[in-house]
Amino acid sequence: MSAISAGWIPGVKPGADQFAALETQVSNLANSGTERSTQAQSLASQISELSARADSLRADRTRTVTDLRAVRGEIEALQADVSALQRARVASLADTPSELTTADTPPDLSAIEARLSALEDALVTQLGTYDTSLESLKLRVAELEDKASAEGLTAAASSNSRTEAALALSAIEAAARRGRPFIAAYEKLETAMPSNSAVQNLAPIATKAVPTVSDLKATYPALMDRALDLEAQTMPGNSSWMRSLFGDGIQVRRADAVTARDHLLLAQSDLEAGDLSETLEHLEAIDSNLQPVFTDWVQSAQDRHMLEETLEALRLTMIAEERP
Repeated sequence: MSAISAGWIPGVKPGADQFAALETQVSNLANSGTERSTQAQSLASQISELSARADSLRADRTRTVTDLRAVRGEIEALQADVSALQRARVASLADTPSELTTADTPPDLSAIEARLSALEDALVTQLGTYDTSLESLKLRVAELEDKASAEGLTAAASSNSRTEAALALSAIEAAARRGRPFIAAYEKLETAMPSNSAVQNLAPIATKAVPTVSDLKATYPALMDRALDLEAQTMPGNSSWMRSLFGDGIQVRRADAVTARDHLLLAQSDLEAGDLSETLEHLEAIDSNLQPVFTDWVQSAQDRHMLEETLEALRLTMIAEERP
């Protein structure tokens, strides 16, 4: 036994079973404490609800008790009147027995008795009304509790949807700034805002790598030169050889004419200012034989313009939803 307790015998650990049992008891106590904490929180919530319901029922009972006291007071007053009349009748019979004749009749108490019966019936009816009102109140409280629970779940779901939409929109904006597709973020945004028309506008470009405004500015000058060269080659008259020889420095036109060069320069100015809408309008105004030069660029500019406008609309929508 000394060797076992000292741990000299291989495979035998003194006190191992007791230590394991102690660990199991500690774990069970921790789990029991957690369960009791959860039960205490649940009981506290139920106590709060029952307290509110009790206050409401207490107020209704107070009003009913006041009404019953008034009815009871009236009944007691009538009973006192009846007792007084009866005592007066007995006293009159005792004082003048010789004066009674067969013609004498007792006083008519039917009206008082009828009133007393009516008050008793009213008291019973009032008690029945109180019981009915109490049951109706219980049903109403249950309905309100169910409604509050449903509204709480709806509010939580709405809050989660707004959070998911905000995160998805941030991801789309980050991808758009880098000119990358955003199909995964778009799907999340569509799930969070299924009925929003602005979200649907993003569907055609979610899979595209839409060029940024900086990219559009960088590629525009070369396209403008190509368009001007093409115009010089196809321009009627003798000015084409001058354009070919002297380049953009030579341009023959009427004093009041607005040439393709004018539109291209205005488009470049608007592009530098970040106004894609005006840029596209100027490119639409150039000759039709020059427009194919800008076909891909115009498509990219339209996608970028629509993307920026849609993201701005979604930002404003979310700001409006967050305001009270």
